[in-house]
Amino acid sequence: MSMVKNYFTILIVLTVSSFQSLNATCGSCAGDKKSVKSAFIEEVPANGKIKGKTLASCGMCNFDTDDKSCGLTVKIGRQTYNVENVNIDDHIDSHAKDGFCNVVRVVDIKGKIKNNKLYADKFSVK
Repeated sequence: MSMVKNYFTILIVLTVSSFQSLNATCGSCAGDKKSVKSAFIEEVPANGKIKGKTLASCGMCNFDTDDKSCGLTVKIGRQTYNVENVNIDDHIDSHAKDGFCNVVRVVDIKGKIKNNKLYADKFSVK
């Protein structure tokens, strides 16, 4: 009788373990990848040149900077940078319902970070 119990125990263990291997994946599918590349710029390279999408808004109103007045600021990763050559009101009134003081917007930028400021060659609101 104990021989039959051992046989059934082994049979159950082998059956369960064989079903586990059916759930294994090859790892080359897009859904299987652990690291996902962000659509946004996440860090500033050593040369300071940046190009891509990031978030922009009023630094004082939405990014909690220590600025004393409203000003255009971009957020790259966890760091914020004031935009030097683009005025906060150039694209839309900053205090309008959809202005930079009221919303955080996705922007496409190209430029250079120097002395913790962005000097933009291109700045377009998405």
